[in-house]
Amino acid sequence: MKKLLLTITLILCGMSLFAQSDYSVIKGNVAEKNVNIAIINTSFGVSSDDKGDFIMMLPKMENKVGLLFSCIGYEDTLVSVTPNRDTINLNFKLKEMYYMLDAVGVSAEKVTRYDDKNYVMIDFEIADDKFYILQRKEKTTKGFRILVTDMFFEPYDTIPLLDRIKPTNLFFDVVTQQCQIVGQDSVYVVFEHNDRTLYGYPVEMNYYMRVMKIYNFVTDNYVYYQKKKSKGYTIEFYRANVNTGENEMIFSSDDSYKLNEIKKERSFHSKNRIKVELGPGEIMELGPKPNEWENFISKAWYQSKNAYLAHVDDTLYYFNHLNGRIETYDEELNLIRYCDITYPMKENFWRHTIYQDRAWGAFYTFFGTMLNEIDVNDGETTAKVNANSMLSRKMIIYKGNLYQLKRKRDTNNSEVSYIERIKL
Repeated sequence: MKKLLLTITLILCGMSLFAQSDYSVIKGNVAEKNVNIAIINTSFGVSSDDKGDFIMMLPKMENKVGLLFSCIGYEDTLVSVTPNRDTINLNFKLKEMYYMLDAVGVSAEKVTRYDDKNYVMIDFEIADDKFYILQRKEKTTKGFRILVTDMFFEPYDTIPLLDRIKPTNLFFDVVTQQCQIVGQDSVYVVFEHNDRTLYGYPVEMNYYMRVMKIYNFVTDNYVYYQKKKSKGYTIEFYRANVNTGENEMIFSSDDSYKLNEIKKERSFHSKNRIKVELGPGEIMELGPKPNEWENFISKAWYQSKNAYLAHVDDTLYYFNHLNGRIETYDEELNLIRYCDITYPMKENFWRHTIYQDRAWGAFYTFFGTMLNEIDVNDGETTAKVNANSMLSRKMIIYKGNLYQLKRKRDTNNSEVSYIERIKL
């Protein structure tokens, strides 16, 4: 994980300097080793040492920053800090979590966890009421397979994969509604034949992914797709008529003005980095580098208010976050209704990400670690479950259940992987 920090050695050497600087030192103890402390909405973070101590440094600011503390066997804890002081001390003990990790284990009325101690779970997909789970033999770099199960994780079939495929992940094709295996060079479709699950018909991977990643969904009359510009801060939604081939742009969301703010922040930070003289002619610059700072603020402060387009049956739903509205259309693009978004647009740790139940069409979003269901008629939200999306490798909502793939290191540095199902 990239780190937005100084080493403890540098911190100790320059603490007196930091006290007068534009940086805030965040340190403390969580009474447990190998606790991950991640800056929410970014890939930056640190880990606690063998004594549970941790330390990181952030440029001073009045904006709140979310720190997510996580460790196998303990409940995730989200702490909000405002790094506007020289030093911030955080000392607390994580709350232990009690659960089973058997082949299929139930830890609570609504939560089920599936794991296989002989395999590491790399990815999963859901298609036609079946799980397709990409696995690798434990403690090896080979031995890949696709395990096919029903919705209760009961094995249905197993597909051994050739070593030359070198699978990286699974992909759900919105056009064919089939699971695809993404390999190092090719993509393979998974299909059923004579009651067996097979794979084949490879296509070149880079071309396939470049084409397919723009598609949103397909209806009887149209193929809907999107184009992202300005580093994803501008999104244009299009559709192609399946009968005539005619293309038209139907919606546009332009949030690109934030790019100028990011450039200003990078420029300011580049000119104001801390410099320490180590010796004659030897200067060391401390703190995050300009590109690391740019990456951080683009995800923590200036993330785009991404629009989202979805459908349920023949009805289109456009989440117009820039204008704070949810708009409902028929396929002739006649506006049926709209409502103001009444869920907290200024939620500190909201990423403007919408999730949709693939089967039932309901819409959800995360505030911090709480998954909330969105009522598209009035814009209100209802809290459903506490489910940490930051630690999930993948999330799918299907038929009223949230499925999350989680892979962590336990306190013995052994890899633990499982799929968690939470009833919504």
